Amino acid sequence: MNSIPRFIPFSSTDVAPFQKDISSCATAGNPQQNVWLYCNNTAAGARFGTWDCQAGSHLATMDGIIEFCYIIEGSAQVKNLGTGETHLVTTGDAFVMEPGLKTEWSVENYVKKYFVITDANMQDQ
Repeated sequence: MNSIPRFIPFSSTDVAPFQKDISSCATAGNPQQNVWLYCNNTAAGARFGTWDCQAGSHLATMDGIIEFCYIIEGSAQVKNLGTGETHLVTTGDAFVMEPGLKTEWSVENYVKKYFVITDANMQDQ
């Protein structure tokens, strides 16, 4: 963490995106993903940023984490692999994915979200 606390707007151009390597969890197509990480507070176990994904499908597991998402553009089908239930998430939708949740994201065209990820103590679940 910086010695002087900062105010960081998500529109900041000071934060460059990096491409996420999801080759091991892609299930269809070539779902290229980018992440803009605005704050990574390791002491608090929290990460804040923007994520996007091109067309394709991929697996995502909430392994020891809780994630809050707010869709800002596009849409995706998110399948809960534990129950088989599928949710369509579109612009304006907000949701939380609890620790241990295993999902498959299917993106027809494009999806972009704001996210907050926090570490979770699995023993308390």
